[in-house]
Amino acid sequence: MHHAAFVAPRGAHTACTVRHAADRGEWDDFQAILPAPHLTQSWGYGEAKRAEGWDVDRLVFELDGQALALCQVLIKRVLGLPVAARINRGPQFLVPHAAADVMCEVYKALRRRWSLGRRGLLLLAPGLEDGDVQRSLMRRAGFRPRGVAGWCSAVLDLRLGEAALRAGLAANWRNHLKVSERGGLVFDMSTSEEAREWMLARHAGHMEEKGFSGTSVGFLRALQRHVPDDFFVCRALLDDQPVAGMIVVRFARSAEYFVGWYGPEARRSKAGNFLLWNAAQAMRGQGCERFDLGGYSSSDGYGRFKQDMRGSEYRLLEEWQCF
Repeated sequence: MHHAAFVAPRGAHTACTVRHAADRGEWDDFQAILPAPHLTQSWGYGEAKRAEGWDVDRLVFELDGQALALCQVLIKRVLGLPVAARINRGPQFLVPHAAADVMCEVYKALRRRWSLGRRGLLLLAPGLEDGDVQRSLMRRAGFRPRGVAGWCSAVLDLRLGEAALRAGLAANWRNHLKVSERGGLVFDMSTSEEAREWMLARHAGHMEEKGFSGTSVGFLRALQRHVPDDFFVCRALLDDQPVAGMIVVRFARSAEYFVGWYGPEARRSKAGNFLLWNAAQAMRGQGCERFDLGGYSSSDGYGRFKQDMRGSEYRLLEEWQCF
């Protein structure tokens, strides 16, 4: 069942209302018509966060009975009482390029839910593109900036087809891809337990070796349990041995590169180019229309590597808060 999406406000003084999503079916129906869905707002992602001690609220914003936007909220409780909430890349609007007054109504309604202090602190990484209009909108709605940079990534439009996507690659990236293809690498994609355990072990070892805290293995296990048919391990094999691997998650006609590992042979064989390119093409074969490169900073080498795939880059607003 599809739902009518809101187009324009019918009355300047009509307040936006908020309700909980009825069930997963309704949530997934809404996700299916989003112009630009985000993995962090998908049902499976929210369910997996429960493994890290979060509760989940899924909100639908309406005006005159028509849906404007939806938002997945993660809630932290102490002794049963909500003390903090987190929204990552939401709310999501059901029409592309929603008008500023429509967006403001949604954020005002969100702000009202936290206006009396009964729900604790709300930390918000908005699903809004970075810009002065959007920043002004957030202030009008009653939010304050936290000084934490927003999410930046790029999306490959898989509907363009393999030839057009390949032609769009930066010249050096395309040349490295050719080198990888001549070097005997083989692409493997699996949802098997063996592949999953191999990838989780590499991810855990990488975090320990480099001394950083990335996405937890516990969360990845929970995510796989909730979306077993949409949790893919992609590997680049050289002489039947994996030299690089990544986890790709499918959701709402989209897929996102989520976690990666690159072994000592990966750089020489250009396995990074080979793996990312073939993962995107495999997701196109799985019916996806969009492939999100999983976030990056243009100030580091790996970020520039992703940028050279020449996807449509987007940058979201910095983080905000309210009480």
